Amino acid sequence: MKAKISSLKICGTKVTGANPLPVFRDVEADKPSRGDGTLLPEEEKLLGANTGFRVLPYRMLDKYDRNKHEIQLKTAVLENDRLEAVFLPEQGGRLWSLKNKMTGKEILYKNPVFQPANLGIRNAWFSGGVEWNCGQYGHVVYSSSPVFFARITAPDGEEFLRMYEFERMKRLFIQIDFHLPDGAEAIYAHVCIFNQDDREQSMYWWSNIAIQATEKLRVFSDAQDVIYLDPDSISDNVNPVRVFGRTKLPFLPTLPQKDSSYPSNATYSNEFFFQNEEKPDACWSGAAYEDGRLFYEASTLPLRFRKMFCWGSHGGGRRWCEYLANKEEGNYVELQAGLAPTQLNSIYIPAHTVWSFTQAIGETFLSDCAAPYAEIYADAQRTVKTAVRQAMPVELLASMDQDFREKAVLATEEILSAGSGWGALEERRGGAIPASMYFPASTLGPEQEPWLGLLEKGWMECTDVRMAPASWMVDEHFLPLLEESVKRPEGDHYLSRLQLGVMLYELGRREEGVRQWELSLERERSPFALRNLAYDAGQKKDLEKAVELMKEAVRLEDGAIDRAFSEELMELLLASGRFEEAWDFYQGLPEAYRSQDRLSMQAGVAAMELPEPPLAFVEALFTRDIACIREGDNTLTDLYRRYKVRSLLVDKEQSMTMEEAERYAEKNCEPPYWIDFRMVIK
Repeated sequence: MKAKISSLKICGTKVTGANPLPVFRDVEADKPSRGDGTLLPEEEKLLGANTGFRVLPYRMLDKYDRNKHEIQLKTAVLENDRLEAVFLPEQGGRLWSLKNKMTGKEILYKNPVFQPANLGIRNAWFSGGVEWNCGQYGHVVYSSSPVFFARITAPDGEEFLRMYEFERMKRLFIQIDFHLPDGAEAIYAHVCIFNQDDREQSMYWWSNIAIQATEKLRVFSDAQDVIYLDPDSISDNVNPVRVFGRTKLPFLPTLPQKDSSYPSNATYSNEFFFQNEEKPDACWSGAAYEDGRLFYEASTLPLRFRKMFCWGSHGGGRRWCEYLANKEEGNYVELQAGLAPTQLNSIYIPAHTVWSFTQAIGETFLSDCAAPYAEIYADAQRTVKTAVRQAMPVELLASMDQDFREKAVLATEEILSAGSGWGALEERRGGAIPASMYFPASTLGPEQEPWLGLLEKGWMECTDVRMAPASWMVDEHFLPLLEESVKRPEGDHYLSRLQLGVMLYELGRREEGVRQWELSLERERSPFALRNLAYDAGQKKDLEKAVELMKEAVRLEDGAIDRAFSEELMELLLASGRFEEAWDFYQGLPEAYRSQDRLSMQAGVAAMELPEPPLAFVEALFTRDIACIREGDNTLTDLYRRYKVRSLLVDKEQSMTMEEAERYAEKNCEPPYWIDFRMVIK
């Protein structure tokens, strides 16, 4: 066994920056979700609670494109005589590859390219491998950011990798020790989640494992009882209410007469959650291949529940797979493992608590390749469970877990790859740092500098009004410091008032936050304070005020900070129905902005509402490879339908009314596959 740092050359594109504007949390902390009457009371518990969208104190990572070329990624490698595991320490610690050295083949789905896409909490996300999602509902906030990787040598001589980071949104410390002992045919991830604070915290954990999909891939876990998501509840992604039902595999009510244990049978982007019993031998999932290979993962409690997700065989699902990888090698299925019945069931970690568990990931081979394909699902399930438990006995996993618990407290000394400086700032603040973690002062950088100065001097230094603040802070431990800072002459300026307003607004004290932004403008007019006031006006449905404030913000920004200001003004103009104004504003932007994907899409929406729409401009959008498509966003297909309707109306040979054109387009004008990202087609 050995651990080392290396690198990977791959065709791809990197994230080059972050959006400087603060993205405030949903007003409602809970995401609208409900059962359909079939869920058990414990499955309805906290369904949707604390799953509303949140980003702060983090920033959106939206600076990337689709112009792939050869790039180099830093890797951390752990291997023994049988397996080689490759991690991406600068991309959230993703387990990128797990190779069986005996066969030379991949155990996971290893993406042939590295292509960020708009699927994460912070936008940038990529498919493939295994990611470790902890904190807020969704993909972990640092999925495209550096985390710490260290090499640990245990007293018994074992060398293993430790990944860790301070997650600022929920104030959790997350540590995963990766073990690959000599002779082991599975890699072990020993997870420790620390809540060091004096109060409980809502949280979330789902390991997300991507495996290669085939036509005969069949998935299993310990239960036949599953909770499924009704596709009609996600077909319209504008204010959706997620609806869940309970049934038994292999058939879902939403896919009648289709065996849903075969992901290839899904005609929409499908997911269901195995409701495993709370017992050690029930914590597993597996996927059988036609050649006898059986992928498996197994864990100790409390990692009890399992999920299957696939993109689906419909056009939108195939397009997503291609979009995230390439046309030939993009098809994958996710097997996930979590702490709650579904991903929208909230859980709480108590104050001063550490949760820990061990998860093993590997593969085995079946002597009878046909056994997992038995017509009776329960028979196939028993065969697979037997094979999984022969490869990873409950007793072995429990023994390993105990060994790893003892090693989890070993101090970190040899850092191989550094994460963020926020753990070091928390230590400087006097926060309780887990004894196993090391956050060197050398990781403190420009993002932490304003807050370090606030800690040390008692006031925040001012910066140029046309510079983006180095970072945002919504940690309540810094609130009294900021409040004291603005009372001092040297600390009472536009930036300290701006930062105080952001913190108060995000913490739910919105009117107090608004007042601070108004005071910030009195000190000096800044595009950020104006934008935040515009955002608040929009939340209050005062779109006219929002537009005027945002116009001034854009004038002050004047192309010196970020295109995000122009994007938000365009969004407000569209929301207020000022389509001609939006089109004219877009036309007046510099070429560097007009060529950007989001602004171009917004301009396309505006263009279709003009008395004489520039159809050629809109048509050109349908030929572009656009980087900013959000999961569940049907803007392009909706725009295409409107484009076809307007085209029919200007075609003198058709001579149609608006109603006739809409009916014709609905029936005959399917969008080209290139722009079709629909997860569900009604």
